[in-house]
Amino acid sequence: MNKALLPLLLCCFIFPASGKDAGWQWYNEKINPKEKENKPVPAAPRQEPDIMQKLAALQTATKRALYEAILYPGVDNFVKYFRLQNYWTQQAGLFTMSARKAMLAHPELDYNLQYSHYNGTVRNQLAADQAQQRQAIAKLAEHYGIMFFYRGQDPIDGQLAQVING
Repeated sequence: MNKALLPLLLCCFIFPASGKDAGWQWYNEKINPKEKENKPVPAAPRQEPDIMQKLAALQTATKRALYEAILYPGVDNFVKYFRLQNYWTQQAGLFTMSARKAMLAHPELDYNLQYSHYNGTVRNQLAADQAQQRQAIAKLAEHYGIMFFYRGQDPIDGQLAQVING
């Protein structure tokens, strides 16, 4: 009987030993899943106004502030107008700087580099323009023969037209 109790007694000690150690009470607390909060779905995100609407609103605000400063002179009214005016001046300066940067980054946009009419380059530019005109006329003459262009307002133009017709 002692031999039969020994395995039973060993089983009683082994099973509790294989269990998880509980430790302190708060170490192994079961975490309850958080209840999902029903957050209200945010309304459609506020869209920024159209650029034209924004520009029109700024212009009307500036005009309104100016008229208010004129009709009701006072420090507050002038300050309100002057702040709006300074905003426009600042934006114009930023636009000018971005235009300069764009010209440096993209020199092909500069009209003066393509069609320079500065004092020192006028002769060269006019010569290049006349050469292009002559080349275009020569191309037309190859395809269509001789072409005569006249203004028709002067009497001499009418006489030259008769010579060509004849």
